[in-house]
Amino acid sequence: MGFLEALFGALEPVQHIASSSSSGLASSFGFVFQPPYQPGYKVIELPGNKLSLGAGRPGGRKMPEADTVRLKTARGSTIVAAFVPYKSDFPAKAQPAKTSYSVTSTPFPEDAVRRPTILISHGTAVDLGRVLPWYSEVAKDLKANLCAYDYTGYGQSKGRASIPDTIADIDAVFQWLLRRDIDKQDIILYGQSLGSGPTLDLAARERYIGGVVLHAAFASGLRQVRPGGRHFPSWFDIFPNSENVQKVEAPVCVLHGTKDYVVDISAGQHLHKLAKRPAEPYWAEGRDHENVELSQGYVPHLRRFLETIFGRNYG
Repeated sequence: MGFLEALFGALEPVQHIASSSSSGLASSFGFVFQPPYQPGYKVIELPGNKLSLGAGRPGGRKMPEADTVRLKTARGSTIVAAFVPYKSDFPAKAQPAKTSYSVTSTPFPEDAVRRPTILISHGTAVDLGRVLPWYSEVAKDLKANLCAYDYTGYGQSKGRASIPDTIADIDAVFQWLLRRDIDKQDIILYGQSLGSGPTLDLAARERYIGGVVLHAAFASGLRQVRPGGRHFPSWFDIFPNSENVQKVEAPVCVLHGTKDYVVDISAGQHLHKLAKRPAEPYWAEGRDHENVELSQGYVPHLRRFLETIFGRNYG
């Protein structure tokens, strides 16, 4: 397999490429997508074409109440997305998995559309079963709505993961929020690790979003999977984050652990320097790629970031 064939093949389902042993470059792209072996949640079909979320297995993670849908993307995939509206009486703990919560086809609650909405694109080795329970609690602390989704090929989203599909996936979810009366100026795009790629791609194209959070983000997708490829031109890059962040008109907040062993903190520092409207970054002392969100200053820093955008009394 030649270099160009291997590289551009990465723009289609990566699992197929990773199975090839004839090119070190091709096999290295296997890093990009690593969905959990089994979905961490299940989608429950209810009467009236309604959906609910449940734990993926007995004793599994409990899922919060969420407006859950299946969305068709521009590339033909069917993905799962969930919206957790902020409620002042939202339970401090996620509800038992045996409880089912129905989906309505009506717009989100009026209070929900007036609040910040965090649209999170998760990392490479997780799905909604892990993301939704944790980040719904974070969103509650921030007095914000949360929207999360699974990429094509992840969790209960059908198809095979690919770079173009992640872009189509986030576009479908973003448009769903707009159709449900969420103002784009109230949307905070939050990309964690792999999720920084589709997040910055969308943020570079949408001028009037509220803001962007880059959590353990890489500066270049190609350089991340192939560190020796620093000389490749930018148009080769599978996720050109360094290029896209310079096109973002909204405030950009970078979060990164000082001991990140997967994506060095220098990547976060680089993105912070390139941003047009850099917000105060958060360098989580002693934290690595997997636990920035567990640091004591994580939620307070995000709250301050939202306050700079929406005002101190937004909640």
